[in-house]
Amino acid sequence: MGLFNDIKKKYPDCKTTQDWFYKGNSLASSGNLEDAIKCFDEAIKKDMNNSQAWNNKGYAMDESGKTKNAILCYDMAIKSNLQNQDAWYNKGVALGKIKKFEDAIKCFDKVIQLSPNNSLAWNGKGFALGKTKKLEESLSCFDEAIKLNPNYFDAWYNKGYALKILGLADESQKCFEKATELKTR
Repeated sequence: MGLFNDIKKKYPDCKTTQDWFYKGNSLASSGNLEDAIKCFDEAIKKDMNNSQAWNNKGYAMDESGKTKNAILCYDMAIKSNLQNQDAWYNKGVALGKIKKFEDAIKCFDKVIQLSPNNSLAWNGKGFALGKTKKLEESLSCFDEAIKLNPNYFDAWYNKGYALKILGLADESQKCFEKATELKTR
């Protein structure tokens, strides 16, 4: 109980769910993740079904190195709103961090189902597929991400890496050159 009282004293202007949510976002953006998490907790305390507050708390926790706790927050966000693409995507990324690539792929598939033009989800799925040694499938995902966003550094880099593993050095080099060009812009 003391933690919540401290945070309320620190930010006396925060009264509503929205106040706490936006304060949490602001603090997370500035790198104050501990206070951001407390603010998201306050928002959630006022509205247990606030899917974005759960998602953003999860993101702050993940950035704090608490990936397994973050996944629990993403689960709550998804439970509150099955259409929350951010929560599905962030859960996929977090699952990848703890090497649960098959589960990550399912999350990215859900994002793609909800938003077929999401280049981040295509790249995330490609990365997870690559980690499960499904390199041909991963290349298809990277190609889709690049088609959707031709200036997507990570997709070019990841495609180059997959091609390198497949022994396609010339094609790989072209992707790495494109990635380098994008990075130096």
